Amino acid sequence: MIARHDSRPAGPVAAPRTVDPLRRPVRSSCLIELGRIKVDGREVELVWSTLSDTVLADFSEVEPRRIGTAVIGGPAEPAFIAQPNHLDWLGYEDREARILRVAVRLYRQQPGN
Repeated sequence: MIARHDSRPAGPVAAPRTVDPLRRPVRSSCLIELGRIKVDGREVELVWSTLSDTVLADFSEVEPRRIGTAVIGGPAEPAFIAQPNHLDWLGYEDREARILRVAVRLYRQQPGN
């Protein structure tokens, strides 16, 4: 099915992707960069999502970027929800717990947390 007048398919494939590889694809006032850490040679960016009150962990140079999400607020203990593409990497040498510890520390340093 062709949904555009120029014979290109509709949806994400229709638009050319022009993303600066050094920046996140989307920037918003609801996303606040907390910092970057090195985890076994790979740079990980930690970004606080103020809307969901979570910390997003993304690789700076590896695709797919999203490693997982640190869920910190609420009555339960902080937890890390991993993305399936990086489960093997996270499971080695306690990387998931290391990212979560730093994410919690940076999150709690923010005013109001």
